[in-house]
Amino acid sequence: MPQRRFLIATSLARLICKEQGVAGQVSEGYFPAHPHRDQFVSLEPRHCYLVLATTKEGAEAVVRTKLPRSQAEALLAVCAGEVTFECSILRLRGGKPALLQRFIAPEALDLVSVEFEDSQDANAFVPPAWFGPEVTQNAAYHRGTLARIGLQAPVELPLSNAMLTELLDTLEEGALAMQLSHTGPLRQPEGHGGDKPVQAAPFGANPLAATAVDPARRDALMAGLAEALKTFQPTQPHPAIRAASVELPRAPTPVHRYG
Repeated sequence: MPQRRFLIATSLARLICKEQGVAGQVSEGYFPAHPHRDQFVSLEPRHCYLVLATTKEGAEAVVRTKLPRSQAEALLAVCAGEVTFECSILRLRGGKPALLQRFIAPEALDLVSVEFEDSQDANAFVPPAWFGPEVTQNAAYHRGTLARIGLQAPVELPLSNAMLTELLDTLEEGALAMQLSHTGPLRQPEGHGGDKPVQAAPFGANPLAATAVDPARRDALMAGLAEALKTFQPTQPHPAIRAASVELPRAPTPVHRYG
């Protein structure tokens, strides 16, 4: 399945992690580069794999072999290079999931990836305002390149009020949608207005609820979506998402009467 990858400003990536939480950490060790294949070991939160993939055009094939963690760690130690990144999952406006990868090693880098059903869907995608430059076809940002060579030219990404506003709207919508999916329609109990629907309460202070994703889907996203198989290569919580506070009424001031 095709995917597109974009840089994202570090401050926005921090905000996403603050609100969505971290779904897991992945370490990948890459063996020496080969013209027509790529080989790496992947240590994911639940499983470890040895990945063998042909990269020759027109002959793509991938074999993922599950490994015991002890063997994967032994292979990782003899690889030519390694990357480690933390993953957060968020839903874009419209419901499409996206994967945020915050690279810890070999250098700090933030990428967001979106997976598509087909190339037509991918080409029709309009990136949100808070996405940075697209690097889908830039080999310098492939994980294999980052592992073996490192980041060649860090990019300083600009920020704007429009970018922050759209990201906050995205986080709010995703949180509210998840809250509604968990609670379902609420009903008033008998004696309190009958069996009438009640509007769900606003999303509270538990941002991790917004990351609930089918476990199999989450594993696929945290593994880098289709990238590993095809390309190889806090701020304080913002007020709009904080739990609403309720101001209690003040007690009446006592009145003293004399005489």
